[in-house]
Amino acid sequence: MAMRRSRLYSREVWSILVSLVVSFCLTTWLRIGVSVSPGSPKDVGCKHLDSKEFDIGLQKNLHQRTSREQPTPSSKLLFVGVMTAEKYLSTRCLAVHRTWANTIPGKVMCFTSGTSKVNESLQQLPVVKLTSVDDSYPPQKKSFMMLKYIHDNYIDEYEWFMRADDDVYVRGDKMETFLRSINSSKTHFIGQAGLGSKDEEGLLYLKQGENFCMGGPGMIFSRETLRRMIPHISYCLKNLWSTHEDVEVGRCVKKFAGVDCTWSFEMQSLFYNNYSQSDTAYTGNLRTADVHKAITLHPIKRTPYMYRLHTYLMSIKAMDYQLKKFHLHREMLSMKNILNEKIDRSGRKFDSITAKLGLKPGLVKYLPEKHEDVLAWQFMSKFTFSEKTDLPRKRNSKPLVSAMEDIILQVMLLTNANSMKVGRVVDFKEILYGYTRVVPHFGVDYILDLLLIYNKHKGKTRKLPVRRHLYVQQSFCEIQFIDNEELSKKFIKESESLSQNSILSPVKSLYYLNQRRQVKEAIHFIMPLSGRYDTFQRFMSNFEQTCLLLKENVKLLIVLFKAPENDPSAEIEQLVASYQVRYPWTELRVLRAIGDFSRGLALQLGASQYLSNALMFFVDVDMYLSEGFLDRCRENTKRGKQVYFPEVFSQYNPNVVYGQNMRPNSPLVIGKDLGFFRHYGYGLVCLYNEDLNTVGGMDASIIGWGLEDVDLFQKFVSSNLTIFRAPDPGLVHIYHNVVCDENIDQRQYHMCLGSKAGTYASNAQLVKMLDKYKKEPTAA
Repeated sequence: MAMRRSRLYSREVWSILVSLVVSFCLTTWLRIGVSVSPGSPKDVGCKHLDSKEFDIGLQKNLHQRTSREQPTPSSKLLFVGVMTAEKYLSTRCLAVHRTWANTIPGKVMCFTSGTSKVNESLQQLPVVKLTSVDDSYPPQKKSFMMLKYIHDNYIDEYEWFMRADDDVYVRGDKMETFLRSINSSKTHFIGQAGLGSKDEEGLLYLKQGENFCMGGPGMIFSRETLRRMIPHISYCLKNLWSTHEDVEVGRCVKKFAGVDCTWSFEMQSLFYNNYSQSDTAYTGNLRTADVHKAITLHPIKRTPYMYRLHTYLMSIKAMDYQLKKFHLHREMLSMKNILNEKIDRSGRKFDSITAKLGLKPGLVKYLPEKHEDVLAWQFMSKFTFSEKTDLPRKRNSKPLVSAMEDIILQVMLLTNANSMKVGRVVDFKEILYGYTRVVPHFGVDYILDLLLIYNKHKGKTRKLPVRRHLYVQQSFCEIQFIDNEELSKKFIKESESLSQNSILSPVKSLYYLNQRRQVKEAIHFIMPLSGRYDTFQRFMSNFEQTCLLLKENVKLLIVLFKAPENDPSAEIEQLVASYQVRYPWTELRVLRAIGDFSRGLALQLGASQYLSNALMFFVDVDMYLSEGFLDRCRENTKRGKQVYFPEVFSQYNPNVVYGQNMRPNSPLVIGKDLGFFRHYGYGLVCLYNEDLNTVGGMDASIIGWGLEDVDLFQKFVSSNLTIFRAPDPGLVHIYHNVVCDENIDQRQYHMCLGSKAGTYASNAQLVKMLDKYKKEPTAA
């Protein structure tokens, strides 16, 4: 029994020892399998590796895994072939390479016929001439041969390949994000799937369930798809079933790569095709969800609108960067608060910027210290109601409408970001009302009451109107300074000239000052006038002090109509002649006009006296101007590009404003209780004669005073010229009693009455007068 027990015991010991040895060998084998190449474990067995050898093998394996997982560089992700023709090389192809081609994570090349001639100015463009290919339509051979050229030269350099038209816009940043979310090693044929129009049903010879990627918004091929299709291009070209190039490419891909175009509803918005008339697509409002969602946008037939779209999308990108900047400042401020670090809010250090921009959005950032500092909100509906302006109710301004459109667009994009997943879409209906205010230190606040339509499309469909309050803050960034090289050089040159002449006598310094001013462009004043001799005397005195004595390069033309009663035309002509004698170096003259007074006719007659390149200023006799306005007239008016409509400061009735108090010596005193800037007046304008003729000139059929300025302003709004409009403190409209003729056009008459009421006094002054009137005892 003892011997049997000892044998059993020894067997158990040996079995344990054998198990330990086998376990050790298996463990070592598994451990070494991590550190060597995949085919080596069988040759290793239980070979022992020291720690140094194991570390080297582990590093080698990690390097191999990292190199396999390393993403393709952005410069080698996508190759885009743009199909074009010789006549579009200098327009569409050039526009492509000046706009979206710079945003592509790869390479963009234009492909044209082998006989195309490339101008010397276009030699820098990457253009490929395809031999044995012409520019005839449909471009079936050109499309296939372009794909073959791409395959033969770039198949191993890029992961993705795109066939694009020359009238499509591709958003490179969104395209990169989209492509990196897809496995490029598999066969893919990506774009907006099409089946053909109803008229072509059955004529494209597509089998049941087959489709094709529409060529307009673009086709994208993975490397594997192109590898499988290209060797069979000759077969595809010999077996064309339709005249549509994109249909035949899709048929070839299906037959030899075995894949259809991506069949997804989302592709219609990502590869977006605008079905407006081809020459009107993307010529209107770009602030739409379709434009913001899309990766490609087609068609853009007119080249200027390619640049317009590019500028708009780049502005969106710039705003995205600004938003990221805000988020970084908020994270920094949050971390500083967690770490109990103090913020330097006083100086111009980085901390002070973070303290301001790092605050989270909110409507209580600004805390007034006194009741006078409380900021009032403006009420918005179909009109804007405000206590800050002299007109308590006015039309919603274009900047405000544009801001509302931007806010609604961004909110709805965020709201519907997961609409497919949650099974509902929320549509914007209208803004019922809202409030807005400007907080100078932080930004613009909005409170909006929205009417939305809730559409549920999963399960039981439902469509309900809902109201929601929206609280938004548009934050201000820090002040940025941009150096303008031309202005800097001009400033330095003038500063050096003044410093050199500062050692001269005052007489010589004045001479050099006048000589420099004579170099400035001439401004041709054109003034319609009928009667009002005393007012004209005041104007000429101001004109002499501001322009003539300083030898400004100006000319004055008075278009004179005969007054109905007590006509002072002779005195006016004598006064002008006397000034001409005193200042012979300039031109001061009177042009007689026949018939009833018409401001539009007077300005058109005056403009006809000058050349097309003449810089003109339409002025009224009631104006009082300062020297600084002349420079602003020259700087803000650009021939063929921009006209300047200054907002004039209009005085209130001085008898109401000052009463028996002492009046100021200079009419150029500006204050909210003394007058207002006429944002609704368009009578004064700086413009070039050529631009006036381009928009059709003045409407000479309007008799009297009024409407002719609105008509001209509307013509410039409808033109391609830019309107620069801003309050100008150098132009003051001296108060005078307004007399409205009941016999003129009713619209003109009502405008006259509104102007008369608006120039009487400020709202605050009128309230004081009304309160005083109520307190005075009435006579028995």
